[in-house]
Amino acid sequence: MSSFQGDLFGAPKGRFARVALNTPVRREFSYCVPEAFESELPLDAGCRVRVPFGSREVVGVVVGVDPAPPEGVPASRMRSVATRLDEQPLLTPALLRLARGMSDRTFCSWGQALAAMMPAALRKARPRRTVPVVEFVEKPPEADYVNWAKRWPKQERALAYLEKAGGAVQVREFLNRTGLSRSPLDTLAKKGWVKFGKRQEVIDPFAGKAVAIEAPHQATAHQQVAMDALCDALDAREHQDFLLFGITGSGKTEVYLRALERCLKQGRGAIILVPEISLTPQTVSRFRARCGEVAVLHSGLTDAERHDQWVAIREGRVRVVVGARSALFAPVPDLGLIILDEEHESSFKQESVPRYHARDTARERAHLEGAVCVLGSATPSLESWALAGAGRITKLNLPERVAGGELPAVKVVDMRQQKAERGNWLVVSQPLRVALDQELAAGNQAILFLNQRGFSPAWHCKQCGGSVHCEQCDVALTYHKWRRKALCHYCLAESPPPRACPKCNNEVSMVGAGTERVEDTVQRMFPEARIARMDRDTMLRRESYEELLGAFGRQEFDILLGTQMVAKGLDFPHVTLVGVLNADTALHQPDFRSSERAFNLIAQVAGRAGRSSRGGRVIVQTWMPEHASIVAAAHHDYPRFAALELKERELFGYPPYGLAMRLMFEAGDRKKADQLAAESSTLIRNLAGKGVRLLGPLPHPMERLRGRWRRQMLIKTNRQGLRDLQPALFELCQKTGVTVDPL
Repeated sequence: MSSFQGDLFGAPKGRFARVALNTPVRREFSYCVPEAFESELPLDAGCRVRVPFGSREVVGVVVGVDPAPPEGVPASRMRSVATRLDEQPLLTPALLRLARGMSDRTFCSWGQALAAMMPAALRKARPRRTVPVVEFVEKPPEADYVNWAKRWPKQERALAYLEKAGGAVQVREFLNRTGLSRSPLDTLAKKGWVKFGKRQEVIDPFAGKAVAIEAPHQATAHQQVAMDALCDALDAREHQDFLLFGITGSGKTEVYLRALERCLKQGRGAIILVPEISLTPQTVSRFRARCGEVAVLHSGLTDAERHDQWVAIREGRVRVVVGARSALFAPVPDLGLIILDEEHESSFKQESVPRYHARDTARERAHLEGAVCVLGSATPSLESWALAGAGRITKLNLPERVAGGELPAVKVVDMRQQKAERGNWLVVSQPLRVALDQELAAGNQAILFLNQRGFSPAWHCKQCGGSVHCEQCDVALTYHKWRRKALCHYCLAESPPPRACPKCNNEVSMVGAGTERVEDTVQRMFPEARIARMDRDTMLRRESYEELLGAFGRQEFDILLGTQMVAKGLDFPHVTLVGVLNADTALHQPDFRSSERAFNLIAQVAGRAGRSSRGGRVIVQTWMPEHASIVAAAHHDYPRFAALELKERELFGYPPYGLAMRLMFEAGDRKKADQLAAESSTLIRNLAGKGVRLLGPLPHPMERLRGRWRRQMLIKTNRQGLRDLQPALFELCQKTGVTVDPL
C-alpha cells in the first residue's frame, strides 16, 4: 500500500476526484488530486483515499476522476485529497456499479453501500499489526556444511526448515512448528545465513484444522441432469440464473461441488453463500476437501482475520469464497459462479443500512460479471418460485433423497385437544412423549425444536391480566434460570425476577416455556437421557457449535434441543425423531411473510429426521392445526403451499406482485414520533401517484425499542410509483433520519 501526502489547499492542477463517503448524504464530493499522486501511478476509481471533510479527515472511495472541476465550482476553492491509501483499485468496476444499484434500491448513499462491501479494517483504514519474521538467505560453504551440521544440529534444523519454507516465516510460527528456541535463529542471523524483518500479521482461520478427504459421490439421475445444466451454463460463460429445488437430503451440496469443480477448471472464481448458522467448520471443510484453498468470510471472524481473507481473495491467492451474507462482495477475480444455499433464509436480508437482500444482489452481481447464479432450497422463497414459474429463472428439480427412502411421516398434534384432555398446559404432548420413549429405547436420537430461549418468556398477573415489560422496550422480560435474571432480548437489560405486578402489585407467575424449561421438563421425563441444549445462551465460544454437533454426531447425546440453530443444515443418520414444540410462533408475527416462514421452518426442521435407512418421523405441536401452512408442511407439499400463498399475495398486491417498503419513524419522545410520522406521511401522500397505496402511519408492533418510540408506514406500489417517490424518500432519509426498508 502506498501512502502519499498532499497539500490540503495546494494549487489545483491535473485531475479531480469524485469521492463517495460513508455518510447519509446522497452525493459525491470533489477534490483536487495532487500532482504527487499522478507522478507515480494515476489515481483511479475504486481506490481508497483519505480526504478532509469539515474539520476532520475521513476515508472514502474514489468513484470517478475528471479532467476538470465540477461545473460552477472554482478549482481554487477546492480542497485536495490528503492521502492515497491504495496503489491499485481496491474495488472493481463491477463492484462499484453493484454498490450504485444497491444505493438506489435501498435508499442509502453510494458511500454507505461501498462501505458495506469492505471489512472494517479496510473501511476505517486501520493500520495492520506487524510481526517479526525470519527468512533464509544462504547456506554455509559446501565444504564446511557437514562438520557444521554435526556440531550445531539445532542451527542446522532451523536453517533447513527456513530453506524449505521458501520465504519469510513468522518467528512465532517457526518456534511453534520446530520446537526450537530463538537462540539458533539469532546465531544464524549473526552469520548472515538468515535475516530478520517485519511484515503485517497474517492470520489463517484454518490453521491446524485437518481436511477430510472426500471423493465425488455417484450422482442420481436427477442430480446428473442438474449438474449438466450448470456445467453447460458455465461453459457458455454467460449470465444465467437457476433455482435448484431439492427436497431435504436430495444432495444439493454435491451438485454445488460439481459446478464448483467445473468453474475452477476454467480458471474462474466462485462465491458460496450460506446462512450464518449453517456456516459450520464441517461445511467449510467439505468445500476445502473438494476445491482446495477456500477463503471464509463471516461474523465469527475477527477484523484482522476478515481483512487477511479479503486481501487473499483480491490478490487471487484464493479463488473460492464461502461465507454468510457479506461474502457476496468478496473481490473475486474473474467471477464465474455464485451459489446461495438455503436462499429462502431471512438471514440473507441485511437489517441495517444498506438494507439489501443477498438473493437479489447476487443475481445482479452475476449479471454484471457474466456469471452463473444458483439459488438452492427445499423451500424456495416465493419470489424465486414465481420467477421460475414465469420462466425468468431456470428451475432444476431434485425430487428424491440420495440415500433413498421417503420423507419422514409428520403427525400434527392439536394442543387444544391435549389441554382439554389433560386439564393443563403441556410443554411436551403425550404423543411426543410416547415417541421419545420409543426412539430412545431403540438407541436412536431425537431433535427437539423451540424458537424461544430462556426458561419462561413472560410473567403474567392473574389479577389484572398484565405482564412485566422491559422499561426501555415494549417487550415482555424473559426469565433465564441459569442466571437467575430477567432479561430483555432486545436491549439486553437485566434485572432480578419480578416479585409483583408493576400495575396492581399482585403476585405474578411465569407463563410459557423456553429451551431452558423444556430441558428441565424432558430431563425429568427421561432421567437417563443425555440432553444437549443449543441456543445463544450455551453457544458462548466460537468453538461451541462445532464441539456440540461433533459430540451429537458421535452419539454422546440422545436428544438435541435448541432454537433455529438446529433447524437446518444438520445431517445425522441416527436421528429418527424430530419434535416441533410450538409451530405457531412464526404465524403470530405481524408480517405478510409469516405463513411462508412458518411453512419453511416446519419443513426444514422435519428434514432433519429420517436421513438414513432407519427412517424417521416428525411430531408438530400446534394450536392451529387447520392453518394452510401447517397442513401443507405436514404433507411435504411445497407447490400446494406456494400456489395458495401466491394467490393471496397477488390479491393484496404484495411481493412478488408489487413492491412494498416500510417507513420507520423514531424519536425519543412519543409526541415527536407522532409528529414526524404525520409530517412525513403528508409529504408522501401529496406526491404519491395512482399506483401508490399508503397504509398508516401506525404504532410499530414493538412500539418502543431501547427507549425510542417508533411509528411505521407501509407503501405498496409499482416500479413507476417508486420512481416518482424516490426523490422525496431520499430527502426524508437524509434530513429527518426516516428509515426506508424495502420488503
